[in-house]
Amino acid sequence: MSSCKVCHLDSKKHNKKLWKLHQETQICVFCSRSSSEHSEKLWRMHNLAAEKGQYCPDHHKQEKLYPLTLGLARTCVARVCKLNADPPYDKELIPIYMECTECNLFLGGKEEDFADILDGMCLKCFRESIGQTDIWYDIPPIKKVSKKGVN
Repeated sequence: MSSCKVCHLDSKKHNKKLWKLHQETQICVFCSRSSSEHSEKLWRMHNLAAEKGQYCPDHHKQEKLYPLTLGLARTCVARVCKLNADPPYDKELIPIYMECTECNLFLGGKEEDFADILDGMCLKCFRESIGQTDIWYDIPPIKKVSKKGVN
């Protein structure tokens, strides 16, 4: 008795074709990691962010997605908007980011990785929601040590 990675049902409730399809590793459109590295909630959040970001409000249609690396940042996903210009200036890559569910600012890399645990919030909004608003949490760890412990 084994359970499916995708729908978490027993293997006997699948036909052979569906079982094979569900056991293949799927790659997340948003972060390019395998499905086994995601919780079910994180998988849905990343897919929702990619679907929302794929829609172009200027052209009123879904655009193609491509991986994009800006500087030394990690690879993210971007939509390709076609412009009314001559090649090679006829395409624009617009990066897609996840937004905080509270303040609507964009999330950082670690916040995107743990969006299921943080409920889609940035660290600041999450700390406020659980009551960690004291200045103590903003002090770097090296300054928290007493003067007697520092050489």
